[in-house]
Amino acid sequence: MVRTQSRCGALTQKGTRCQRLAMVGASRCDLHRGEWSSYETEKRRAKKRRK
Repeated sequence: MVRTQSRCGALTQKGTRCQRLAMVGASRCDLHRGEWSSYETEKRRAKKRRK
């Protein structure tokens, strides 16, 4: 089976690249997705619109 899901690649505290699989629809894994990601930014904007 061919793996089509990309790797996270974020810098870790050691200075190496993260080897975890990226989340579906995101460029980073669940540990490195954080507040800066487009996913979290859009979620925050949607929450503000609902208020």
